[in-house]
Amino acid sequence: MGKDFKSLVTRCIYVGKMNDNAKKLKIATEELKDLGNNVMKRVKLCEEQQQMKRLDKVQTWLRQADTVIKEAEEYFLMSSSSSSSGLISSSHKMEKKICKKLKEVQEIKSRGMFEVVAESTGGIGGGAGGGLTIKDSDEQTIGLEAVSGLVWRCLTMENTGIIGLYGVEGVGKTTVLTQVNNRLLQQKANGFDFVLWVFVSKNLNLQKIQDTIREKIGFLDRTWTSKSEEEKAAKIFEILSKRRFALFLDDVWEKVDLVKAGVPPPDAQNRSKIVFTTCSEEVCKEMSAQTKIKVEKLAWERAWDLFKKNVGEDTIKSHPDIAKVAQEVAARCDGLPLALVTIGRAMASKKTPQEWRDALYILSNSPPNFSVLKLLDRN
Repeated sequence: MGKDFKSLVTRCIYVGKMNDNAKKLKIATEELKDLGNNVMKRVKLCEEQQQMKRLDKVQTWLRQADTVIKEAEEYFLMSSSSSSSGLISSSHKMEKKICKKLKEVQEIKSRGMFEVVAESTGGIGGGAGGGLTIKDSDEQTIGLEAVSGLVWRCLTMENTGIIGLYGVEGVGKTTVLTQVNNRLLQQKANGFDFVLWVFVSKNLNLQKIQDTIREKIGFLDRTWTSKSEEEKAAKIFEILSKRRFALFLDDVWEKVDLVKAGVPPPDAQNRSKIVFTTCSEEVCKEMSAQTKIKVEKLAWERAWDLFKKNVGEDTIKSHPDIAKVAQEVAARCDGLPLALVTIGRAMASKKTPQEWRDALYILSNSPPNFSVLKLLDRN
């Protein structure tokens, strides 16, 4: 009886540890997924809008991240069956495997904060930060140059510390933010000690934001992981309060308590700047943005011109029936520049009316934004 009880207690300990680590692994894996999606989003912007080539180290990292995510997901299933097996040895082995996989996920995650994700393939300077370069005649970002210029001017104004970019998904907010971030990093004498990029995403995680900032400012104390949220905030504040910084926050869904994260509020004395993107004007108010900039959809004439440039006149004129259907396809892109660019290029090689009708059918049988964004993901 005593031996059975001891065995039960031991098993409970191993199963308890395994379940705790399995939860940590699940959280870390979800964070790695978010980070991977952000990196891929930036890569696509570079490849599709600037014809740049993704860096080999970025491609290698994406492949490693994808592999370890799949392996981690398999471990979730294995840990469930191991918990119910009743075997101590089985639970102990599984617990060790999960610990090892958790470290692997965390290690890959720590290497995913890329300043540059792509390089130029044709003599145009490769971008830093987001990897995009601004060109005065860049038809891929038609309609967004004015917004980029406005944000840039705000960075030089003394009375504007927090700038909010808002607009529907796919309208080009991240493109604008990337351009400004890139332009700052290209200018060595930009006046900022730190230019920081943080991908926030829907699942707000303050410690994740702190960890990203910590890596960007070069704080490499090994005790960081054992510090509380308040201790991390104090250390970030200690460093940033003595420097001028530009902080870019992409994809903000709700108010981010930056003071709680340790970020000093921009003021006339520190002359720092915070620029963020969001789909909601309300978030701009909650974030106390002194300047709110709405990124608008393209007017039909400009949208159609951009679509035609990316499809190519040869394709549009390859059959009498294509021009009319092409206009309907362009209209379903709903004035979103990124949709105009991506779907236009996807249709550039389609020279039969049926292929165009098929594309129109896909776009017409889904809600407007959903169908466009779905196609963007595929391409």
